[in-house]
Amino acid sequence: MQSDILIKTTAITAIVFVLGVLVGIWLDNARLEEIKERLTFMDIEWNDARLQSVFYQEFINDSESCEDAIKSNLEFNEKIYREGVEIERRENVNKFTPEIISEKRRYALLQLQFWLNSISLKESCNANYSSIVYLYSFFNENVKIDQKIQSTILTDLKEECGNALVLIPLPFDLDVSTIEFIKSNYEIKSTPSLLINEQTVLEGVQNKEEIFKHITC
Repeated sequence: MQSDILIKTTAITAIVFVLGVLVGIWLDNARLEEIKERLTFMDIEWNDARLQSVFYQEFINDSESCEDAIKSNLEFNEKIYREGVEIERRENVNKFTPEIISEKRRYALLQLQFWLNSISLKESCNANYSSIVYLYSFFNENVKIDQKIQSTILTDLKEECGNALVLIPLPFDLDVSTIEFIKSNYEIKSTPSLLINEQTVLEGVQNKEEIFKHITC
């Protein structure tokens, strides 16, 4: 009798174990497929952004064109913002996986292109908005609290200023060549740091009052 119970218990345990492994494999495959789809989506968005940049340079010739171009660029920013929220959601579960790091690097390229488009439109259309590039560390846990505080302040500021403020978050330490150039050119050594209107660098946590000294919104 005891032998039968032991056999049944062992069999049930084995079945539960196998089912657990199969579910785990299924979840991993589903997660990888989702990531592949997101990376493909981001590639399309990246190429779209590059084409937008060409059109902005070649075809803007009047105030109506400027209005349409600025609106299109802001809509693009809203799309990549939603993508950033999705990445952050997945990042909370699997922060340091190669797939998440690849997503963050591609997302940084989208933000860089949006920034360049914004600079181009500001010059060619005499647009009246301020820009803040927010540099944060992806890996350094020691600045996590400071970055969370700065991120909250910037989010509040963006809600207050609306389209009068362009906000571009960029990872400081994901080995993106363009970001490395920005760090070197503006001598940015630490995070959190803010680059305001391509001119002013503020390092460390900055409150709204200090930031308002450098922007118009």
